Amino acid sequence: MAYRAVLFHFPPSHAKLTSSFFFSTRCLRPSPTLPTQPPPSPKKLPFTVSVHGRTWQDPYHWMSNTDDPHLFEHLNCENTYADAFMADALKLRSHLSSEMKTRLPSSICTPPERWGPWLYYQYIPEGKEYPVLCRKLETNTSGWMKTFLFRSGIAGSDREEVLLDWNELAEKYGYVHVGTCRVSPDHNYIAYTVDISGGERFVLQVKDLRSGLLDPKVEVDGVVSLAWARDATSLFYTQSDENQRPYRVLCRKLGYDLVNDLTVFTESDSRFCVDITSTKDGKFITMNSNSRTSSEEGTYMSSLMNL
Repeated sequence: MAYRAVLFHFPPSHAKLTSSFFFSTRCLRPSPTLPTQPPPSPKKLPFTVSVHGRTWQDPYHWMSNTDDPHLFEHLNCENTYADAFMADALKLRSHLSSEMKTRLPSSICTPPERWGPWLYYQYIPEGKEYPVLCRKLETNTSGWMKTFLFRSGIAGSDREEVLLDWNELAEKYGYVHVGTCRVSPDHNYIAYTVDISGGERFVLQVKDLRSGLLDPKVEVDGVVSLAWARDATSLFYTQSDENQRPYRVLCRKLGYDLVNDLTVFTESDSRFCVDITSTKDGKFITMNSNSRTSSEEGTYMSSLMNL
């Protein structure tokens, strides 16, 4: 099979048109201004890692120590370089940020959830970053529409009571991540776990809703899940080990000067993680031991346990 080359001839009058056709005007745009200083380079320290019969060098292992002042210094250099690199897009970034903010509601509120005589709900105040957990005492419990619209001021209810304000915790510690919140069955206490370091390791705290004060005797490290017994004084929780594996269930009796909390269950198999929860009627507390391939569950009468 023979091939024949086909040549196109453009007259001189089309020379300028041809040039603008084949070369986009985008190529003529000025290139962005790059920072004069080179990108920051972290230091390298010799460190040998040996795992499963293999050995390799990890010169950046020193970064695992978050208390190292050189790590903080390097992160500041990275941020400074990033700001300089993106300086040409500062106006565009500000415009996009303002446009996205206008599309978000000024305040976000969850529908109220009735539990006993109270209506519990969360909302994010305008201009704030974190939510606030609140409740109101419903004076007239008839009519689902009244419950649904009470947050708008249409339904008659008592004053709003703030149970937990994430924003106050963030102002106090600089960073906050609340993991789990559980209100006691008598509505007098709230137990919650909080991480203030960013390490995903949570500390248990219990707040008396009548006085608004924290119980100084209750501050347990490494707590994951929570469940109240029906007596409203027995608080069950799971605690994690050094690998952040929830491995045991303990019980704290409020108002008792106990040196150590009662250990209810310990999972010795490192393949399993323990989790607890209570049934909706509050009569039972379920304990689950789960792995990737299997799970076991135990149920306990939360109102008849002699602790």
